[in-house]
Amino acid sequence: MNILSNFSETLSELMLIHNLRTKQLAEQISIDASSITKYFRESVIPNLPHAISIADFFGCSLDYLFGLTYEFEKKIYLPCPPFSQAFDEILKFHNRTKYRLAKDLKFSNQSTIAWHKGKSIPTMDNLIKIADYFGCTLDELVGRKCVE
Repeated sequence: MNILSNFSETLSELMLIHNLRTKQLAEQISIDASSITKYFRESVIPNLPHAISIADFFGCSLDYLFGLTYEFEKKIYLPCPPFSQAFDEILKFHNRTKYRLAKDLKFSNQSTIAWHKGKSIPTMDNLIKIADYFGCTLDELVGRKCVE
């Protein structure tokens, strides 16, 4: 699975459907236009806050945005909690420790401790690995919930 390619293709399609140019999208979601250009060139993958901003704007799931599902259902999402809070909740729900997760997925303990303490956020590559490990969606992993 090529995350960059999937993301770039999905973003291109969404912008085409909504008749948006890079600069217009950048203004709408307060992301620098050069970042969006880099996404199209597949030279950089968005960080979690940018990915959430893009997904919120288009009303799609993070899984759809990254090509993990092809089902698009426009929804409105509530603001996400801090990743550290969502991370704690999913670890507790699955009865795992951050140390066990680090060992099972071959992450450094320093990384999982930093995520737990809110000092950093995993890359999208690592978020996808974690969601796969827990058998959940990216939205579930980051605590992103729909308005009912």
